[in-house]
Amino acid sequence: MTTTPEPMTTTPEPTKRVPPPQPTSEEALAMLDTMLERYSWGSVIRTIAIGIALGLVIAWLVIPVYVMSTVNTLFGDAPKAYWYLSRSSGVIAYVLLWLSVVWGLLLTTAIGKTLGKVAAIVDLHRHISWLTVVFGLVHAIILLGDRYITYTVWTLFVPYADTTYRPDAVALGQIGFYVLTFVTVSFWARRWTGQKVWRGIHYLSFGVYIVIALHAIWAGTDADTLYWVYVGTGISVLFLVVLRLLNWVIERRDQPAIVAPETT
Repeated sequence: MTTTPEPMTTTPEPTKRVPPPQPTSEEALAMLDTMLERYSWGSVIRTIAIGIALGLVIAWLVIPVYVMSTVNTLFGDAPKAYWYLSRSSGVIAYVLLWLSVVWGLLLTTAIGKTLGKVAAIVDLHRHISWLTVVFGLVHAIILLGDRYITYTVWTLFVPYADTTYRPDAVALGQIGFYVLTFVTVSFWARRWTGQKVWRGIHYLSFGVYIVIALHAIWAGTDADTLYWVYVGTGISVLFLVVLRLLNWVIERRDQPAIVAPETT
């Protein structure tokens, strides 16, 4: 009596899910340009209105508790709140500038590709840059209420217009702010300037970081307290710059050589 062998069955191997390719920085910027063209100003107005409403509610709850001390600090014989607010907003602006530079450098290295979608990283980089401009502007304008140096709009925004307080260090901050604003606005002008011109403008960010860092160290009254903050942020930027240069050298070395056709 013979038995028929059962057919052998093979278990199919599970298919590996291949992640979709990440867009390059140039493709991500093109996608963001398209998003900006479709952006609704109605949503911007609604966001601002909600923010104002929430701010009023929070102010209504908080201000009565601290109103007397706040009034004395802002409008007393020797108000110090403006100076403190300027110092704090200046430190925040410096940290945001550092984040913007670091984020931009990460975009050009292999590290940045592991952080997530390139489009989201580029968009975050753009928003951090704008926040840096806003806090830098607040850092300057808030000094109009200070009575110790008595700044004016002219002396705040014109380098060397006032020589009362460390004019060289203050001028570095003013010049750095203007160049920073120019670089940040170039995000929106990239579609007209082209990628090559835009990238050249963006390289000014390194100079801006150095100038603003010198301004913070020489003009800031918290330089001793924040010594290790400046050292740590400076070393991190230097490390990423060196890493980017090494990546550039490796990319150039690995590019195939272009052989000129032989002429007969």
